[in-house]
Amino acid sequence: MGWASDTFADLTRQQYQDWRERFYPRLKTLMEQASGEALLDRQLGRADWNTQNSLRSALSAQTNQMARYGTPLGQEAQDHRLGLRTALAHAGAKNGIREAARSRQFAILTGGASGIREQVSVGGDR
Repeated sequence: MGWASDTFADLTRQQYQDWRERFYPRLKTLMEQASGEALLDRQLGRADWNTQNSLRSALSAQTNQMARYGTPLGQEAQDHRLGLRTALAHAGAKNGIREAARSRQFAILTGGASGIREQVSVGGDR
């Protein structure tokens, strides 16, 4: 062929090789993390800790508020309500994390542009 086409082909091969050496290993690692279960497991573990810490803080604040008024805290009813709230908070947090992980995996499978397409308003449909 010609010299320009050979030069262009050589540049393209060099760019592709550079991409494979520098960017592909990192991309592969990120894809494995995003599509694997390890990230989800870590997030679920943090959700347990966060909800327990949040509810413990709320109980402490309520106890302090009741003590200011000099009223005793009804332990049995309070413990029952706290147990129900704790279970609901745990379930809600974990379900939200699982749904986000599922959405992230679908976005990876479909090219990741679905979020952008959903944000674009065509035809003034607000």
